[in-house]
Amino acid sequence: MGRVIHEQTGLRIVTNDKNGFTICTLHYTADPRKRSPEWRDAARKGLKQAEFEQEYEIIYDAYMGQKVFPEIKSRRSEIIVREGPYEFNAWPKHLPMWGGFDYGKNNPSSFHVYTIVDGVTYALWELYEPCRNIFDFVSALKSCPYWDQIRYIAHDPDIDNFKERDMKTGGVTTVKRQFESLGISKWMRGNNDEQSWLIKMNQHWVPEQVTFKILECCPAMIDEFESATYTQMTHRQLETQNYKETMVNKHNHAMDDCKYFMNSNPNPVVRPLKYFNVASTYGWGGPEQRPSQRPSQLGLY
Repeated sequence: MGRVIHEQTGLRIVTNDKNGFTICTLHYTADPRKRSPEWRDAARKGLKQAEFEQEYEIIYDAYMGQKVFPEIKSRRSEIIVREGPYEFNAWPKHLPMWGGFDYGKNNPSSFHVYTIVDGVTYALWELYEPCRNIFDFVSALKSCPYWDQIRYIAHDPDIDNFKERDMKTGGVTTVKRQFESLGISKWMRGNNDEQSWLIKMNQHWVPEQVTFKILECCPAMIDEFESATYTQMTHRQLETQNYKETMVNKHNHAMDDCKYFMNSNPNPVVRPLKYFNVASTYGWGGPEQRPSQRPSQLGLY
């Protein structure tokens, strides 16, 4: 721990108790002429936000690259919520929900449950661990209290291709088939378009309102959104290439499952259960219909 031995505007002097070193941090605001918003705006010209933070603000984690989702820090109280819109988080049983799934055997597998209420999307349940034993992982999936409400799971496209030893038969199979053999059947192949997903996320976090919220019970997702950065291109690369806003492909399993879910364009409409009137098929007490028409042909379910 450090001990502050002197502090004033723009200047802080700390001594390190462990090694005895004295560290002096000098900020540009130590100069009274540089404390105005006008000077700061002039100094920022031509610099990206991350570059300005590195050069002037002495923000050490800015060296990690420009943040993809700075809103997580600046609007945290709006985005990270303890509970959803229902009392004691009692989500209605009829409420449609969806899953997003990114597979990992040695790295974490990430599964999140999402729902949409009054135009706001919520990430409300999380399973984040390596899928080293598929039986245990499937059991953990099915323990989700919203499992029966999930319409589909938008999945990592690679699970259609990953070849593994079937833990039942010992033969070669795909990861997806292994899951299907254990009763996980509500699959939808995920769309890997990162740019489309980033546009959607920006639309959810506009200044006027927040329409994508993460419950506190999803800490892995929160951590990934907080640490996500853009890849940095050197000046030499920019001389021959257009600048591309691509994310660093690391520590992004929860964001990937969110991407698959959002790119699936979920429909939040609650579908009412329709019952087929058998009597009406034969003209008993209702509009006449041909007896040859089965319920499925009538478009009722």
